[in-house]
Amino acid sequence: MRAEGNKKLLRQRFILALLLFVVLVPGNVLAGDTLQQIEKELRNRDWQVRLAAVEKLGGRNDETTVELLMKVVGTRSEYWPVQIKAIQLLGETANPKTLPLLLSIFNDTFRNWECPSIKSQTALALANFKGEKKVIETLAKGIHDRELLTREASIQALGKTGDPRAIPYLIEILRDESVAVRLGAVEALETIGDPLAVHPLQYVAEHDSVPLVRERAVTALKNFH
Repeated sequence: MRAEGNKKLLRQRFILALLLFVVLVPGNVLAGDTLQQIEKELRNRDWQVRLAAVEKLGGRNDETTVELLMKVVGTRSEYWPVQIKAIQLLGETANPKTLPLLLSIFNDTFRNWECPSIKSQTALALANFKGEKKVIETLAKGIHDRELLTREASIQALGKTGDPRAIPYLIEILRDESVAVRLGAVEALETIGDPLAVHPLQYVAEHDSVPLVRERAVTALKNFH
């Protein structure tokens, strides 16, 4: 009985010690082991393992995580699904140090020729950098890209910035020949919600050649009020 009691006491002390370790040891020490494992997985030859490793970095904003994601994105030979996921996560961090890298990727003609989705996903990532004039100017160029996917993403991203400086660029494309582009511009102006867009949207609501676009503009105007 005494031996059994001693075993029970030892188990209780072990559990208590473990709890104290979790509470008292700095979080970055525990996280460091996890990041080391992820970094190891990022060097795996199997791209699916590397993709899973990148996904594990979601929701983290520490500097080590940002550096790991930047390294992935900056590796030109990396398989594009892995790069795209890393780009998305970099955008979510909205860390200012990542902005030059994302801008350079958006403007990299060769990389985007290989995979147009990289440019469109980078556009959406840039939308997280609020108040950045360079972002607005870059996305404004994107709305005239030869790839429709990039154009649509750039328009959507301009809306997500919520920046009134994007309004003139969006108004300009309300008469674009592409229905998708016109719809995107209406939705982006609605998202920004600045009164400067009211009169251009009223014109679209009354004169656009496509009923769907006219109806969408009417809805946008109602949401303004």
